[in-house]
Amino acid sequence: MQTYLQDLRYGARTLLKKPGFTVVAVLTLALGIGANTAIFSVINAVLLRPLPFKEPERLLLLWGTNARDGDQQQPASLFDFRDFKKETRSLSDLGASSAVLWSFVLSGGSEPEQVQGQYVSANLFPMLGVRPAMGRGFSEEEDVTGGAPVVVLSHGLWQRYYGADADIVGKTLTLGGNTAEIIGVMPAGFQFLENAALWVPLGQNTVATRGRAIRLLTVVGRLDRENTVEQAQAEMATIAQQLAQEYPDTNLDIGARLVPLHEQVTGKVRPALLILLGAVGLVLLITCANVANLMLARASARRREVAIRAALGAGRARLIRQLLTESVGLSVVGGAVGLVLATWGIDALMAMGPSQVPRYNPVAIDASVLGFTFAVTVLTGIVFGLVPALQVSNLDLHSLLKEGGRTVGGDSSQRRVRALLVVGEMTVALVLLVGSGLLIRSFVRLLEVNPGYSTNNVLTMMVLLQSSGYAQPQQRLAFAEQLEERLKELPDVTSVAFVTRLPLFTTLNNATSFLAIEGHPLSAGQHPQVDFRRASTGYFQTLGIPLLKGRLITPEDVTNNTGAVLINDAMAQRYWPDEEPLGRRLSTSGPNPEQGPWQTVVGVVGNVRHLGLDVEPRPEVYYHMNSSPFISPIIVIRTKGDPTNVIGSARAAVRSIDPGLPISNVNTMEQLLTASLTLRRFSLVLFSVFAALALVLAAIGIYGVISYSVTERKQEIGIRLALGAQPADVVRLVVGEGMKMAGAGVALGLIASLALTRLMTGLLFGISATDPLTFAMIALLLVFVALLACYIPARRATTVDPMIALRYE
Repeated sequence: MQTYLQDLRYGARTLLKKPGFTVVAVLTLALGIGANTAIFSVINAVLLRPLPFKEPERLLLLWGTNARDGDQQQPASLFDFRDFKKETRSLSDLGASSAVLWSFVLSGGSEPEQVQGQYVSANLFPMLGVRPAMGRGFSEEEDVTGGAPVVVLSHGLWQRYYGADADIVGKTLTLGGNTAEIIGVMPAGFQFLENAALWVPLGQNTVATRGRAIRLLTVVGRLDRENTVEQAQAEMATIAQQLAQEYPDTNLDIGARLVPLHEQVTGKVRPALLILLGAVGLVLLITCANVANLMLARASARRREVAIRAALGAGRARLIRQLLTESVGLSVVGGAVGLVLATWGIDALMAMGPSQVPRYNPVAIDASVLGFTFAVTVLTGIVFGLVPALQVSNLDLHSLLKEGGRTVGGDSSQRRVRALLVVGEMTVALVLLVGSGLLIRSFVRLLEVNPGYSTNNVLTMMVLLQSSGYAQPQQRLAFAEQLEERLKELPDVTSVAFVTRLPLFTTLNNATSFLAIEGHPLSAGQHPQVDFRRASTGYFQTLGIPLLKGRLITPEDVTNNTGAVLINDAMAQRYWPDEEPLGRRLSTSGPNPEQGPWQTVVGVVGNVRHLGLDVEPRPEVYYHMNSSPFISPIIVIRTKGDPTNVIGSARAAVRSIDPGLPISNVNTMEQLLTASLTLRRFSLVLFSVFAALALVLAAIGIYGVISYSVTERKQEIGIRLALGAQPADVVRLVVGEGMKMAGAGVALGLIASLALTRLMTGLLFGISATDPLTFAMIALLLVFVALLACYIPARRATTVDPMIALRYE
């Protein structure tokens, strides 16, 4: 132990004697270690830490699958949920929640507010192992049609809307025009799949109780301790088959699939986060190579010191230990500074982090992150310190101790090692740059996609008509007509429209229905599904959706009961590819649409990418809003200029009709489009930052090696100049040495990129993972940067005075 302490003290004194070297090395290490710590903090919170539920590894989501739709997972119906719960033996319990958030008008505070909530079964909270922080959860008696109206608040809503009232339990609020008792408040940070502000009993959802074809639920089960996931999956498939036989009209071809809850929560972001962790790990490798080159350069000046210690009896193992102690000590200091940088980095990541990244666990530096940082720090110190230690400890004592030995021993081998490190840096930098280039080109391709509508100068907002004054469709229709008139009177407004669901509006999922087409006979239960929306006549003009054939539907079509509908071009191409779709009849009514009523296609409109710019348009039917005036209309307003300028006047127009109506989701169409790209932008920005850092470090690395080489070869260069060599010859000599390393690094990097970029396929759009143009452009960029890094010391070499160089040792 005493000798280790001596090594530490000696290493500290040695590093303090060279403050410039120490500061550069520490900052370089801090960048690499800090970036890795910040990214690992996110990985740890999202992917590694268990979900904050009781035994989360036993929680499984039960999804329905539709063989007619590629076995894509879909929500379950309330009736299917109850049958699965009754029949299962491999799952100890089964709970459910609404698959999407529902909008509620909340009254009882300072002013009405629209909030998002979930319907949940009475046993969901106990099954998850989460108890309310205040009060209680739902009882089985409340979780039925006609049950006592009760509500559980989220911790955030309790604090924000009720000022953290300690006596909130037992008080009442008005929810959608109905009085409900507040029976509990959930713990801070609790959420289940969706970030709900409140919860109400599932059995009181009047839509879910309409029939088995209404599939609105996310079902979660707890695996019995004596069963495996495979056994549970087999049992769920058997129950699904029994339901298909018993209810062929609604359940034919409907299967069942179990998905671990953790996999469901993290599945979308896992690939992007793991690729980012790999990228930042490559940056750390470049950091190690750079610091190793610094250590090698410093070790050259210490060869005589090490030789004297060896001559006095220090063995090679003792010398290596001393040098590794210094490198690990240097790395520990760099790691400490890196932790400080990581805390800032985490704040930046959370500020730019997309909503798609789940936040079940807080992203912070905890014991796991500290352990990771310590391991990375020690390993980094060993990695960049081992090669210099092995080089310096393998000395020719005789040549080093005799006069002039300072410049002869080990130079060629150290030059080879430094050259190999630079080649490695260039290889890794090229891989990161190619990945960044692919993401950039992919993002540009995505932005070039035509969404099918115009995003310029369009404002949207939602109004929730849940009070008793809008219980009848005629009342909701009258409100829409009155609001449209008042909005059109505003000077900056050019058109106004209403729709049920906007493109890229993630708050509301896509609405689908079974489809039957006249003249396309299908066997029972074989109906395909089609997306649908309800919109006013002016919606297509307001949003810039083109009418390709026929005409639009009008309020008169609803009044005269003509059954007129619009379809999009994707539906026309799928079902009538070589026929005229106008005049064809279809039905989307309930589980048996072939029983009608039938609607007539009067027009075909352009395709709209509702689900994402990277998702192909699906077949879609449009109905007029007057056929079923909705309680949560989305208002679409086209303006002459900046749409945000009319937000205040638009709110005032709503308040002038009914001051008690809550207004929410106020966005421009450009904001919705931008929000849909946040996950891709998040990956792109971080990957590009790491690639740029790698490029800078690689450039510094090759510059440092060439600069040191010029210093070592100063005497040789002086002799060449004295013998008549021109400055251009010297430049070619020095640059040629650097470009050989750069060329080898680029060649190896291209080979590595061809293999590694295939892992990024899921993050790309409209471009191949082996796109030749991207590879060529990045290779040329790296060669240019390397050329510049070599040229600077090469120019300095041409200024060598031959007379001084000839006296240089």
